[in-house]
Amino acid sequence: MVDDRMNVMRIVCFSFASLALLFTVMLIGTYVDASHQGLSCPDWPLCPNGFNFPPKKYLFEEIHRIVAAITAGVIFATAGYAAKKSGIMRKTAITAGIIVAVQIVLGMFVVNTKLNALLVATHLSTGVFLFALALITFVSSYRLINTKP
Repeated sequence: MVDDRMNVMRIVCFSFASLALLFTVMLIGTYVDASHQGLSCPDWPLCPNGFNFPPKKYLFEEIHRIVAAITAGVIFATAGYAAKKSGIMRKTAITAGIIVAVQIVLGMFVVNTKLNALLVATHLSTGVFLFALALITFVSSYRLINTKP
């Protein structure tokens, strides 16, 4: 019982962290797109400077990619904990884990096709869908933790 409650608490924490990180990635991505810096870093997954601190011309694009990678890890962790549960929380968390993998591949294609408009739009809309899944996971896990004794 206590172990089950701790597992749900972890899901609540991870799903909330997923939401916050996704929102951050989306804001940075919107800035990168609106400021026409989408191809400032033409290599994928890293910019030409590798793991070193990025020069100013790569800064926002590299931050976007690094925060996206961290976000993916948190979403995968949420899906891992939620896989032990049942109901909508499990379904949305596992679906979010699958969609974040698709989102990473879409990001690669966006860079490799030099910002193909259809791919950029798909990448954005998939990000919004991913945010919705993370929100549903958070709300359903939060309700579960607050309804059980």
